[in-house]
Amino acid sequence: MTDTTFEPTYSLDADDLNRRRAWLSLRKLLVLMVLLAAVPLAVVELISNDDEQRLQLERARDELNARAAAMADQYKARLNGIGQFLLAVSQAPPITGQDREACARYLGRLRALEPGMLNIGLIGTDGRLVCEATGKGYGVSLGDRDYFIQALGSGQVTLGAYQVGRITGRPSIVLARPARTDGNRVTGVVYAALDLATLAGDVSGQAAPSGRMHLLDAAGLVLGTIGEVAPSIGHPVADAPLRQAVLERRTGPIDASLDEEPARLRALQPVDVGGQSVLYVAATVPLQAVIAPLQRSLYTRLAGILAIVVTVAALVWAFGQRLIVRPVERLVAGIRQVEAGDFARALNQTPSPLRELGDLQRSLASLAITLEAQRFERDQALGALSDREARYRELFKANPQVMFVYDSRTLRLLAANEAAAAYYGFSRDEMLQKVLADIWPGRSTAASQQGGAMAETADRRQPSGPVSHRLRNGAIRQVEVLESSILFEGFPAALVMVTDVTERLAAQTREREGAERLEQRVAERTRELELSLRELEAFSYSVSHDLRNPLGAVGMFGQMLQAHLGDGADEQAQTYLARIEQGVRGMERLIDDLLTLAKVARAPLSVGPVNLSALSREVIEEFRQADPHRAVDVRLEEDLHCTGDAGLLRQMLVNLLGNAWKFTARTPHARICVGREPGTTGPVLAFFVQDNGAGFDMKFAGRLFLPFERLHGDHDFPGTGIGLATVQRIVARHGGRIWAEAVPEQGATFHVELGTRLPG
Repeated sequence: MTDTTFEPTYSLDADDLNRRRAWLSLRKLLVLMVLLAAVPLAVVELISNDDEQRLQLERARDELNARAAAMADQYKARLNGIGQFLLAVSQAPPITGQDREACARYLGRLRALEPGMLNIGLIGTDGRLVCEATGKGYGVSLGDRDYFIQALGSGQVTLGAYQVGRITGRPSIVLARPARTDGNRVTGVVYAALDLATLAGDVSGQAAPSGRMHLLDAAGLVLGTIGEVAPSIGHPVADAPLRQAVLERRTGPIDASLDEEPARLRALQPVDVGGQSVLYVAATVPLQAVIAPLQRSLYTRLAGILAIVVTVAALVWAFGQRLIVRPVERLVAGIRQVEAGDFARALNQTPSPLRELGDLQRSLASLAITLEAQRFERDQALGALSDREARYRELFKANPQVMFVYDSRTLRLLAANEAAAAYYGFSRDEMLQKVLADIWPGRSTAASQQGGAMAETADRRQPSGPVSHRLRNGAIRQVEVLESSILFEGFPAALVMVTDVTERLAAQTREREGAERLEQRVAERTRELELSLRELEAFSYSVSHDLRNPLGAVGMFGQMLQAHLGDGADEQAQTYLARIEQGVRGMERLIDDLLTLAKVARAPLSVGPVNLSALSREVIEEFRQADPHRAVDVRLEEDLHCTGDAGLLRQMLVNLLGNAWKFTARTPHARICVGREPGTTGPVLAFFVQDNGAGFDMKFAGRLFLPFERLHGDHDFPGTGIGLATVQRIVARHGGRIWAEAVPEQGATFHVELGTRLPG
């Protein structure tokens, strides 16, 4: 029999491992690692190029805007120069005179000097052309032209919109200003028609590389283009973002849609004439033209990285074979030799130049030596295990504890010791032919219930409850069973240890029956005691009532005798009558105290929270009202709370405080204290009632709480001797205790503890 056996849950097949051989060799892995090392470099280059492109675009946008602003300044200077030229022309004598031919000749000479002007003329205030440089347009009406209307209306230099000249027949824009006499009277409008091609060519040196520059009017019409093969003069600019910016009067860098194709950078700058932005310079450049040099640089750097990586990979391929791959292959061969048990060949390894591989070779050699030693130790351990198993079998066989082993699947008995055979009345061979149900009724032997049987044979660290086992002679015995799951000869089984508890259960049954009889006798005695108490209570009431009648008669006859004698009664008769009255009254108090004592012993408790401080204050106040001439120093501690019957606890305080009040009657500076016992905590209330009165001798303390026991004479302190007995019964009914400490003529202290569990 063995207690533990290791069974592998899977097996390794060499052919299966060969079929599942990894596709990645060590040399390929080295090359792959080199290639992977180049990935961060490529990523860094891409990120860096992206940052450079962003910076280059910002610089290109700023440069483009600056070029547009510079060209706008040139146009502004050019147009302002023409405006000054017109001012000079308007003040020339040929213009201010009345000779049209002299005016035309003068303007013709000026036009020859300014090739960029298509025509120069003077328009009268009625809109009729007075004279002009070509001499062809005399009398032509130009009163509907916008530049004429604006010049007369504003009195300033104005620039007209794009037009085709009525005299020249060519596209142009007109710059005009009013002509004035010395008296500042407007005599007409001097104008200059500007050739658009010449105007655009004057500033062509500002064109952006690989880009275009447009001269646009306020409506977005093209007046001139630099960098475009086919100018579209007089037509709206084809670039929609530029046209929209002109219409919205937005200047500076122009942002366009991110998904436009092809993407372009744009800038728009105004040209101010006469304080108004009537012309715009628009500059554009393709985005690709800006970033193309950076992309070419990126491709060059990536190609360089790739060349370096390929070179390093080739070197790693060549040197890795010699320095790493071959030593590792030799190391793998050594491991296979260790696996085959050929430890001597495994130790024969050519040293590797690499420190790590050398460490692995030394570790392999150490492993081979260790495995050889372990093989030797294993052979010795197997021999010792065989001997130990034989001893265990002998110990199982000779153990006096009833033990047997059964198969967890079939419930067939597999082994039984001699104690089991003797207990059940079979021989050991007969035991091995039985199933569990033969000795343990109720355990199924059906193979279909194998799962339930296995569940029942789980390890039990505590004995099971009593179960019934059957002996060979048919007798049924009550036993406790302890089961443990084991492996028996490689199969799941259960080891069972059996302890006979039949006699113990019988003794427990007898003990239980005796306890039941005892409980029955106690119940009977309790009923008898309750009956006696009820009879005693009835007797107390009967005696008290029977005594009251003769006492009442004695008192009545004493009063009648006193009335009969009247004033004729001598002093001795008066004394006798007073003694009779005193005896009757004392007997009545004694009867009342006896009734109170009987009620305390039998009254049902009404339990609830009680404030003893408040009750004590009420009782003391009653004493003060009954005896108003006394001056007693009463000290009551606050917050004395407990749980109990408020009526009984009040009766307890009446007796305790009444004794303190009574026994301090002859004490000067009388003092009564009620407080909590020092050092008490928790739910139990412990308090004391202290006075500085007559006190008593402690040798009589044992008689203090007995009925009718009095430690002082009635002539000193009257009483019945029932009060402290009543207090003791009230405290006892509240699950507590009471005791007293006193010194004669120095006072007494009564200590009270009230428990948390109240008896019924």
